[in-house]
Amino acid sequence: MEEKNNFVHGVAYGKLYLAGEYAILEDYASALITSVPKKITVFVEESDKTTIFDTINKTSVGLFEENSNFTLVQQFIQFLTEYTISNKTFALTIFNELHSDDKKYGLGSSGAVLVAIARAILSFENIPYNNLTIFKLVALFNIKHNLSGSMGDVAASINDGITFYQKFNAEFVNEMIHQDKTVKEIINTNWDGLLIEKIHPKADLSILARWTGEAVDTKEHVKLWKEHKDNYKEEFRVFVETSNTLVKTLKKNLNETDASNALNTINKLRENLLYLESFSKIPMETSTMKSYIESHSAGKQSGSGSGDFVLGFEKSNDKYQLQLNLERL
Repeated sequence: MEEKNNFVHGVAYGKLYLAGEYAILEDYASALITSVPKKITVFVEESDKTTIFDTINKTSVGLFEENSNFTLVQQFIQFLTEYTISNKTFALTIFNELHSDDKKYGLGSSGAVLVAIARAILSFENIPYNNLTIFKLVALFNIKHNLSGSMGDVAASINDGITFYQKFNAEFVNEMIHQDKTVKEIINTNWDGLLIEKIHPKADLSILARWTGEAVDTKEHVKLWKEHKDNYKEEFRVFVETSNTLVKTLKKNLNETDASNALNTINKLRENLLYLESFSKIPMETSTMKSYIESHSAGKQSGSGSGDFVLGFEKSNDKYQLQLNLERL
């Protein structure tokens, strides 16, 4: 971690799901998620009291000052002291590229903010860490604060590039919490099922990610998923198993120099998401998204259905590349 003028900083990346949406909410399910060329950078420097400033709200608050825009960050900084066992005070500044002009793009900024903060504070405290430590700290904080989700955005924000993520067994982690294990003990334990692996694609694949301009509340879709699971047990089982198989297939395809198989797998991933829509009533594609997808060799939504981003895939002339277009579709 670079250190200049008594500053230390931590970086985390925005993310887009390539494969594994919805299924990744289940324990042991898998997903492929890519970083995007937009990030969050957090700077920390010594100060006589702890303050937080960010470039979105353009205001500074104290650690215990009431401000709804900073509650999550304030709680996370306090949680980290259970791990660092430190009472140092500091000024923390968050530079956020994942929002712009009051537009929320859906690039996973809440997970990325916490990752960047954890990296910066552990560096400031001179506490050694690796990517797995950072992931577990952020995921454990989210679990303890009942922030549901797959934690895939957290796993992806750690790496620059494509991440293969397998979700941990949530019951295993909850059991450790109920046993009153310390944060350090839980972080130092191998979490059942957890896999985070950086992928180095060889395929000549070009991903054209386009912002739809449609903001979707992922929490609402997660709620629909949970509500319908008991009514459509067999259909859900088929969807999740198919998704996991296709994610692993795409992981293998990305390692092939020819992108043809990858394009075929991506179209099957789209079909599986439309199968989920057919019985769950979770909306997947708006008519605009459908037109965009069908204008490419392969395509699909990214993340929540009818959501922030839609992906078009083509064979590229050279090697794997991602193009991010933040103009409204």
